[in-house]
Amino acid sequence: MTLVKTVYDSALPTVLLSLHPENTQAIVAQTKVVEYRHRFLMQPFQAFVYTTGPQGGVNLFMKCAQPVRVNVLAQMGWQLQNENSEKPDAYFEAHRSDLAIPITEWVQIPLIGLKTLRMNFDNFVTPRSYVFLDRPARQAQLAYFLQQSILKRGLNEWPF
Repeated sequence: MTLVKTVYDSALPTVLLSLHPENTQAIVAQTKVVEYRHRFLMQPFQAFVYTTGPQGGVNLFMKCAQPVRVNVLAQMGWQLQNENSEKPDAYFEAHRSDLAIPITEWVQIPLIGLKTLRMNFDNFVTPRSYVFLDRPARQAQLAYFLQQSILKRGLNEWPF
């Protein structure tokens, strides 16, 4: 099965964003169910994830619910991820983050390395924040990502 036939929703904005390897691994392990950001889309969206680092590349697709201001969802994220409040508090202090984004579904795909991405797409960039893939300039990248096979899939049950 491919992403386009199973989980992709053409009605949702689709972005490419970057995460550190430990965060990507935690999403797949379902120990990270909330992504914290300073600024981001203020609506539900779906994203392909570029995992940073020397062995990095695109290897994850995720769907996210409506972002919530931190003061509302952070407490739930701390509880759901079994974190004490010092870790997120330190993150928010250092980065002035104010959004918590619920990760509702994720799909692991085969790693598409940076070298392959740059060979296939002249305009491929590893995003600092995010890049819209559903815009005309990136349609070829989106189509390529959507043809990838599914290795593993998970749903996060949200209590709200």
